[in-house]
Amino acid sequence: MAVLKRILVVGLQPHDAGKTTLSKALIHGFKQAGVTLVPFKPHSGIGYWSQFDVFQRNLANGTLLSSDIMSLEAAAQSQIPLEVLNPVNRLSWPVPNPGMAEEELAFQEFIAQRFTHHDGLAHKNVYYLNGTLNLSRLREMQTFYLRIKRNAEKTHFIRKFEDLVEAYSTNFDKATSSCYARLRDMPLIVESFNDAACPFNHAEDCDTVLCVASNTVLWFDGRRYFETIESHGKERPRVQLTVSHVYTPSMIKARFTVEPLTTDERNDPAKLTQNYSDVIKKAVENA
Repeated sequence: MAVLKRILVVGLQPHDAGKTTLSKALIHGFKQAGVTLVPFKPHSGIGYWSQFDVFQRNLANGTLLSSDIMSLEAAAQSQIPLEVLNPVNRLSWPVPNPGMAEEELAFQEFIAQRFTHHDGLAHKNVYYLNGTLNLSRLREMQTFYLRIKRNAEKTHFIRKFEDLVEAYSTNFDKATSSCYARLRDMPLIVESFNDAACPFNHAEDCDTVLCVASNTVLWFDGRRYFETIESHGKERPRVQLTVSHVYTPSMIKARFTVEPLTTDERNDPAKLTQNYSDVIKKAVENA
């Protein structure tokens, strides 16, 4: 079997579309066919309040990673450092917003941000931390800050929204592109963030685009999909486009219906691959 080099998985809805479940099913399905799909989640985030168990895992490891990449790498066992597989990740928490300006709210919700750069030999982590927070209000946050500093090349305490924007401008493309360069010769499954249409600037390298919307998986015409992104990218940055901005029914080459799964079933490779068997079969046949 010739190796399908890259699959992009996007979501038609911003939350709970099923991107990670599908990605994990494809990893297991390709492994049965003798190919290790390496997961790549260029950009992600976790909630301190809503995902405190994930925060605890990060606290124990002294890092900042999404639960999605932990789950996908557990299936893939690629042995590549998780920070390289997930080069940009943010920790945030909800704050009251009575009349708060959007920029002020965005900064108040921000706790920490990691950018991982790969220089061709090793990866290095750069952290930006919210210097306005009262750490005593956040359980175990002082310990978390101390532990991530041990694994960081640099840490920056910032105090305003403009500094956060500058952090993204300086680091986002460098981080995602350099880590992708480390992985690009491997069979990849790239999982987007929320409903982002183009999660990083090299997404067009993907051979196949799969779009998830709860119980439906759409197989898109990749050429048409990226041409549409390129066209809309003249109006706004590509990484700000959502799938709904670029989606048209004419992109659909195939449609699959899947069943909802329990947590135990999502963690059972046999149940998972059975549920997504038609998608996996087509993906392997097109490899």
